[in-house]
Amino acid sequence: MTLRRLIILTVVTALSVTKGVAFPLKVTGLDTLNTAVWIHDLRWGYDLVNANIDKALIPASVMKSVTCASLLNLAESNERFATHVVFSGQMRDSVLDGNVIVRAIGDPTIESVFLSESQGFTDSIAAALSRAGIRRITGNVIIDDSGFPDATTPHGWMAEDIVWPYGARLHGANFHDNRFQLSLPSKKTVPEVPDLKFQYVKSNRRGLKVDRKDGSETFIITGSPRRGFSDTYSMPYPAKSMRAAILAALDEADITVAGNKLASRDGETELYTHLSPRFGDIMQSLMHRSDNLMAEGMLRAIAPGGTRAHAIEEEMAVWTMAGIGAHGVRIIDGSGLSRDNRLTARFLGQIYQYMLGEDFGDEYVSLFPLAGRHGTMRNFLVDTPLEGRVAMKTGSMKGVQSYSGYLLDEEGRPTHLLVFMANGFKCSRQALKNDIQRLLLELFDVSLQDN
Repeated sequence: MTLRRLIILTVVTALSVTKGVAFPLKVTGLDTLNTAVWIHDLRWGYDLVNANIDKALIPASVMKSVTCASLLNLAESNERFATHVVFSGQMRDSVLDGNVIVRAIGDPTIESVFLSESQGFTDSIAAALSRAGIRRITGNVIIDDSGFPDATTPHGWMAEDIVWPYGARLHGANFHDNRFQLSLPSKKTVPEVPDLKFQYVKSNRRGLKVDRKDGSETFIITGSPRRGFSDTYSMPYPAKSMRAAILAALDEADITVAGNKLASRDGETELYTHLSPRFGDIMQSLMHRSDNLMAEGMLRAIAPGGTRAHAIEEEMAVWTMAGIGAHGVRIIDGSGLSRDNRLTARFLGQIYQYMLGEDFGDEYVSLFPLAGRHGTMRNFLVDTPLEGRVAMKTGSMKGVQSYSGYLLDEEGRPTHLLVFMANGFKCSRQALKNDIQRLLLELFDVSLQDN
């Protein structure tokens, strides 16, 4: 061992001892009994910081990193969701005496504004019908999501989250990120959301409150909307918006739909197959933007055609087979929006270490946003020596703040595991963030990162 490496090893050992004496984060208002910090040197196998790493805590969105790791163990990153569009019945001249059917399977990306490759779904259906010579449909456009069981809201999602885009539930048929823009008082929706109802509640409060109960198509409006008011909300039933958009595209292509309710006809003809972006691209998008809908879609991709419980069972089996203990761990969803989720810092860190194997390493690490560069990490460690050198998934909800991922060397190779999970803190979120940055900067002077 060279003298330089001996010095580094001595420093690392000393840090591990001194950080065991006092809690590593110093911000006032932190609940140190419900905060876990684990910083582990992957090169030397030492813990620089080890505090409460077996405490089961609410993880928030760092759960997404577990979902992605689980899927990479069970599927190829080049896989895609395939949504089949067929027509049933007989075609005579330019008339289809039957129905057009979309077989929805839970693809969360159809017509997503965040993934350009997923767009063009409705226009492609219209183009395929035109190529087939169909100008009139005597039946209807049917969205069939029967192949996707358990389109329920995960337990532990808060009622107040449901109305907002981040609380959009995964369905068998998902469209436009299951979100839409609502303008009031005109009630205009973009994209079109059929069958909405509005209940108005008088109030002396200033401003406007918009709410919706889970599964309901009624928006409760409290207060009076100002002229020009608009905001973005979650769709109650995105299949209705998907169907409306398909009908609009067919109308634009001069294809008429009679809308008659026809019984199922024998025989189906493949019309168009819509392929989602690669799983790898979906995971990178959702990790950088912390997209709950896409994370739930990736969870369900673990067990195609199965329930959420089945997918989670498969997920846990992956880590059991990898020899990673799950004491205290409870997984309810794929996104981390459920407050009933529980993870430990040890469970997270061991998964991260396992994912550095040659089968996954480069791709998995690339899913994490870089400090000062990407998505939810854009304002973290910016303009410091660690900008671009820390790759972490963030997670936040009321009383919860998490960061977890890796420290990278100058070539982008992970050198340390980094896990922070804080529950029940009373300080400001910014103060906690600043203290985590302070600790990382104190520990990782550039000289300690070179081999």
